[in-house]
Amino acid sequence: MNRTLQKRFFTVCTGIFSVILISGCALSSTILRLSTTPTPFLTHTPEASATATITATPTATATPTVTPTATATATATPCAEISGTVNKISVPSNALGVSMPVSIYLPPCYNPTGNYPVLYLLHGQGMDDTYWSSLGVNGIADLAISKGQTPFIMVFPFEERFLEDNSISKFPDAMINDLIPWVDAKYATCTLKECRAIGGISRGGGWAIKLAMRYIDSFGTLGGHSYGLMFGDSNWVQKQLETHTVEDFPRIYLDRGEQDSLAPDIDYYVKVLLANGIRPEFHIYPGSHTRNYWQTHVQEYMNFYMDAWPEPIAQP
Repeated sequence: MNRTLQKRFFTVCTGIFSVILISGCALSSTILRLSTTPTPFLTHTPEASATATITATPTATATPTVTPTATATATATPCAEISGTVNKISVPSNALGVSMPVSIYLPPCYNPTGNYPVLYLLHGQGMDDTYWSSLGVNGIADLAISKGQTPFIMVFPFEERFLEDNSISKFPDAMINDLIPWVDAKYATCTLKECRAIGGISRGGGWAIKLAMRYIDSFGTLGGHSYGLMFGDSNWVQKQLETHTVEDFPRIYLDRGEQDSLAPDIDYYVKVLLANGIRPEFHIYPGSHTRNYWQTHVQEYMNFYMDAWPEPIAQP
């Protein structure tokens, strides 16, 4: 091969090698891009996924959080009413043979599907079903309920035959067999023992003790204020202990004035309770058997009754 042909051959080879080298570089660059392209994609995918997860989690969490908050707000302020209502009703009574006049306090925002505890308050001799209201118990209940007290119903029966001998009176039968069943059927009441309280002033206090001691499974709270103890009722303490325990007795609040004419009977009943292991809350305050005395202590009476229901009563 002459020198001219060798020069041409060398030129061609050099060209081919350059093409191959350039193509190789391009291919290497392409391979490099292919090998590095997935890296940002894979990195982006978890980030996108994590972002979606983080966003979704608070969103899902926020939804249930909002719901209870709204419910709690609605429960705390169920309505705008600030006062309960009092209705005067005649309740049929087979025991009395005539209807019993009764005043009934329904709490603010009374709900006919509720589950309300009930406080029965009995008046004294010469009084009527408005007496407790005149002492201010309705306003006391309204204020307490507005501050979070469990709403409750109050029932004020009128014992029209308040001069009748208590040994022959049908008033206890009318209370147990007529009035209480009627109230439970007519209103949204909690019928458990713990939900029912009874109390009274003077003769009404004597009736409250008689009923609570004879029907110990029906009343969770008992109050006797300057009560007139009725003959034989102290015997029911020991009689009930034959089939019940001390824990079965209701919560008891008893009180009198220092100059109360009924002090001997009142103190005797307290001694009977204590001798049998029953510990009532008993107070002797300055004063006598008068309206002024009861008016002075009515807030304390109501506090004791209302303390029986510190929490809302669950639906049955």
